[in-house]
Amino acid sequence: MIDMPAEPPPSHEQVIEQRLAQCGLDIGGVSVRYEDYLQSIEIVIRPTANATADHFECIKNAAGYEIVTFEDREMYKAYSDYTAELARPEMLASLKARLQEKGLLEALPERANFESLDAYAKALEAHGGVTPGSVLRVYGDEILFYPLGDDESPATFLDHYSDLIGIIGYLSVRDGFGFAFIGNEQFSDK
Repeated sequence: MIDMPAEPPPSHEQVIEQRLAQCGLDIGGVSVRYEDYLQSIEIVIRPTANATADHFECIKNAAGYEIVTFEDREMYKAYSDYTAELARPEMLASLKARLQEKGLLEALPERANFESLDAYAKALEAHGGVTPGSVLRVYGDEILFYPLGDDESPATFLDHYSDLIGIIGYLSVRDGFGFAFIGNEQFSDK
């Protein structure tokens, strides 16, 4: 009797494809492959896969920690929102613990206590150890983090603004508050 070589086990990519097919996706509209530039497997879901929001849970379970991209911009945003909401409790707990450790939750400014967004932004700066009016700017209904254009090193920058950035991160996750970060191009050549 001749022994036949055992069939090699399916690759991780094949396993993911099989799971996505079990989710009900048209697998012809899906590509699953390792991308060197990402150092990860990327799962690209095209409109021809016929994915809907009802598939999100199954897609996330099938993908595990791999990168999922939808070619359709609206589906990509909806999936990103879905996964962000799943991660929200863990993120909130982590950010809260960091602020508690630094004593920054005590007397944390609350938006409802300020008549204007500008006054709130200045109170956040003061609470974060930054001169009020120096780095937060109000634009419409958002607060922009716009650091000074001085020649701080990235380490000095982080040391100077880390408390304020932690506060902003916590409030944006907790309240869904609109914050934007701009002006970090000063470190692009360093």
